[in-house]
Amino acid sequence: MREFLSDKANLEDYPVLRLQKGRERRLLYGYRWVFSNEVLDPIGEFEPGSWVKVVSHKGDHLGIGYVNPHSLIAVRIVCPPGKKPSRLYFRRLLEQASEMRKKLYTESTCYRLFYSESDGLPGLIVDRYGDVLVYQITTLGASKLEDLIRELLIELFSPVAIVARNDTSARIIEGLPLEKAVVWGELPEELWVKIDELFFLVDPLNGQKTGHYLDQRENRKVLRKFSYGSRMLDLFCYDGGWGLSGALYGAKEIVFVDQSDTALDRAKINAIRNGLLPRCTFVESDVFEFLKASERKEFDIIVSDPPAFVKNKRALPQAIKGYTDLNRRALLAIRDGGILVSCSCSHHVSIELFEEILRKAALASGKKLLVLETRSQSPDHPILIAMPETRYLKCYVTKVLPK
Repeated sequence: MREFLSDKANLEDYPVLRLQKGRERRLLYGYRWVFSNEVLDPIGEFEPGSWVKVVSHKGDHLGIGYVNPHSLIAVRIVCPPGKKPSRLYFRRLLEQASEMRKKLYTESTCYRLFYSESDGLPGLIVDRYGDVLVYQITTLGASKLEDLIRELLIELFSPVAIVARNDTSARIIEGLPLEKAVVWGELPEELWVKIDELFFLVDPLNGQKTGHYLDQRENRKVLRKFSYGSRMLDLFCYDGGWGLSGALYGAKEIVFVDQSDTALDRAKINAIRNGLLPRCTFVESDVFEFLKASERKEFDIIVSDPPAFVKNKRALPQAIKGYTDLNRRALLAIRDGGILVSCSCSHHVSIELFEEILRKAALASGKKLLVLETRSQSPDHPILIAMPETRYLKCYVTKVLPK
């Protein structure tokens, strides 16, 4: 595979994989996945993780990508027609992604530096926490580039440490091991980052995701419109991002709920560092059990930002029930005229389905919901318009009224 990364490699050298008739339309729009049932040639003849040139039934060049015969997603397109994978090509992808983030966050060095398909290399994400970089590789083809990616990150950004968080369950489908490690440099004993006006203690090696939920940073700013003088509930609080934002914007009392004592300890440390502890209460509890025990109309604002309830389509019916019950119970705990911020990061829960869940929850709780804003992931997680799969986060800001 390494020989194809040479700048001297010719487009004619790549093995050709043909699509069935009429299967090229999505790729022409910029879609980056080819599914196994769209391929004409025997997919099993290709080496897993190797480079292939994808062509239409007529022979038109559609792009170069890496193949995995053992996955439903048979090919992930990396290079558009006329381009080829090389060290220079991947360096430029990282440079372009970095340039965009620097424009988005002129006063911050904490953001998602590279976002998979949207930035041009499926299977790779890179998060930046100041001088520490954290990458995650989720596909077999991208894993074969890991050494090169690490080289380029060192070359371009001179980090003090690089952490590999290759411990996501998506790797199992690709036949990859789960592992995490510091692969370059040395992590500082404590890694504090500033996101807008708040400081957060980040654990890149053992924290959830890569250490912090970067995708909600812009959404949390919506609380400045509603928080002053309120009593707020932050469900699935993790390190306290939502609740501390509410406190920053004037909430008089914030209750943080999470079943993880480690998460609550981190949220408390963050509250202390930001001088917000006196208004904060921390409760270690299952969120559903907490809501069952809550009084009705107890809070002015509730934020529900759970982890993904559904990892695959088979689990979708049960996840729908979970989301509906969660939002129903939250609605019962909100005062009339209060605010519910309800989120879902489940890829299999579409915008339309999530709205249906909120409708059912409103009906079951006897409430009326007015949608004030619909939001998605922060712009350092850009959405590739040709790939709906790159839009995963739903965030609905709603006003709760009696029927």
